[in-house]
Amino acid sequence: MEFDLDQQDQWTIVRPQGPRIDAAAAPALKGVVVDLANQGRFHVAIDLSRIDFVDSSGLGALINAHKTLEAKGRLVLCAVPAKVLSLLKLTRLDRVFRIAADAASARTLA
Repeated sequence: MEFDLDQQDQWTIVRPQGPRIDAAAAPALKGVVVDLANQGRFHVAIDLSRIDFVDSSGLGALINAHKTLEAKGRLVLCAVPAKVLSLLKLTRLDRVFRIAADAASARTLA
């Protein structure tokens, strides 16, 4: 999976090019977040606007990203499509992740 990275002040916006975060894409997402943390970039917003499917591996990658960043920064999910938001609510992960309408408002949730 390909990712667009956009540095904005202390925030990095990660935009997966989608359309799925599944077993094939999850390791790449984990790798991007670990690379950012190793570079000292601990405030990350993942823009899910192009994602229409997330499986258990994808949820695991998002949880791993949250755990990687939580000690020194913040992870925010933004532009979450309705199908993905339903999955987050079903699994109660909407209580774990900060969720913003878009990348601009993600930065205000820190």
